[in-house]
Amino acid sequence: MTQHDPQNLQARKARLRNSFIAQLPHRVRELRQHLSQLAPGQQDAPHLQEIHRILHTLKGSGATFGVPEVMSTARGAEQSLSRVLDGEAPITSKLLDELAAQLETLERLEFEYAPSLPQERAPEVDLPAQRSGRDIASCRGEHSIYVCDDDPEMAGALAMQLGCFGYRVTPFTSLTRLCQAVTTAPPAAVILDVVFPEGRNAGPDTLVEINRITGQRVPTIFMSNREDFAARLHAVQAGGSAYCTKPVKTVEMVEILDLITDTTPAEPFHILIVDDDPDLAQYHALILEQAGMVTRVLSDPAEVLQQLETFKADLVLIDLYMPRCSGLELAQVLRQVPRHISLPIIYVSSETDAARQFKALAAGADGFLTKPLEPQRLVTEIRLRAERMRTLRSLMVRDSLTGLFNHNTILQLLEIAVAAALRGNTPLSFAMIDIDRFKQVNDGHGHNIGDQVLMALGRSLRLRMRESDVVGRYGGEEFAVVMLGATAERAQQVLDTLRLNFAEVTFVGAGGQQFHCSFSAGLAALPDFTDAATLQEAADRALYLAKRRGRNRVECAPIASATPPR
Repeated sequence: MTQHDPQNLQARKARLRNSFIAQLPHRVRELRQHLSQLAPGQQDAPHLQEIHRILHTLKGSGATFGVPEVMSTARGAEQSLSRVLDGEAPITSKLLDELAAQLETLERLEFEYAPSLPQERAPEVDLPAQRSGRDIASCRGEHSIYVCDDDPEMAGALAMQLGCFGYRVTPFTSLTRLCQAVTTAPPAAVILDVVFPEGRNAGPDTLVEINRITGQRVPTIFMSNREDFAARLHAVQAGGSAYCTKPVKTVEMVEILDLITDTTPAEPFHILIVDDDPDLAQYHALILEQAGMVTRVLSDPAEVLQQLETFKADLVLIDLYMPRCSGLELAQVLRQVPRHISLPIIYVSSETDAARQFKALAAGADGFLTKPLEPQRLVTEIRLRAERMRTLRSLMVRDSLTGLFNHNTILQLLEIAVAAALRGNTPLSFAMIDIDRFKQVNDGHGHNIGDQVLMALGRSLRLRMRESDVVGRYGGEEFAVVMLGATAERAQQVLDTLRLNFAEVTFVGAGGQQFHCSFSAGLAALPDFTDAATLQEAADRALYLAKRRGRNRVECAPIASATPPR
């Protein structure tokens, strides 16, 4: 995450405060214009709504930017309007006199704060429309792993197995050589036996020494024939990340390695801020950006639906009181659109009346934050709700077992990729993959072991395919891959390498029985087939051909073949 300069933060906040103060004369003129249109005896006057909105904004912004006199004056005027706004009383001469007096107070405050402004008004902060996400290179398949076991066959076999999942593994049989290697070229993780000729707990003792020498905690997975509590406790006290008993299950080991070596920063949350007060909107954007989020600011609610087409917001932060379209009305509009039904909506307002807050929440919002907002609370509230949204969105588009895109999503992404490839005149390949004789695995070893095989192939696909490729679980034991920019020849080479590696993975079934699996794949590519539907049908035909020709192979779709019976 980018480190932000606190002094720069304070400077930007000061500029926003100056901008707010400089806008006071304009706001007061607006209030006077609307006040001049009111007369005693009126009720539910549109000008009264505008006066309330402006006062509400001044109250929240005054509190946020540290101008308490403006905040308290605006709050007093807003409270004077409460009975009229609730339809409980008409506009009276007394009310109009009170509002006029409070406007005079605001005008006096204009002149009191004016000397604190710079000679030239500070320019408004120009927030980017969308800050680009962090440019992070993929580390998949590049993690260096050290394996140390005094049994050379064990160390070598585990190194080979993990290599099939894309890790670069170096085996060691000596604790001394392991220490030298770690201090010279630190790995992403260490897999270390517990028992060595040096002692029953020589592995954990060595890790303590390694961490002391390097001055940092090296992620370590212990493996051992020992299952006793004392061995596990010693491993924990030494700083171990996990503990696996022998015989080591490769799939289990890979799951742990994936977890402890994943250093990819999470994609920053995208927050859409809708507020007719540009200074306050920019201040909230500033706070969220300092916390590593990406923001987009809008002052016109009518632009929200269009912006959401390109800005994939995790959450929308909406001011409650805006002209022409209130926050409540905007929330109702968003809830009319099926794809935005679950989009988190948070109101931000200085409204403290519980009944009005409840009415606003009933429109379909998820929370209500009261101005002034303490920065840490704003960040925490937004992060919690955005994280929930991201989790729900992931559950909707991903397969729960493998974490890959589900059937519907992979087909939608195929259509999008095909359209992009045709526009750019670039190659694209689509592959259907099926695990050979998978029913025998489930029947012979049970569905739990079958799930391990599915997870292993899913993980192999994630590790071996490029970042730009799209991988999904098509259904059952079938997977699908969209390979952007890959010709049929290149795609076949990649899939063949993956097929050979997967066939080397050893699975442990019922009663400790070891077995291997293979897969068959069918491949179709642009421009031989010209749309998503024909690509899918052609890849399915090629998969059938691979099965018919003996399985454990990759076949390219014949261009003019007919669909055979299955």
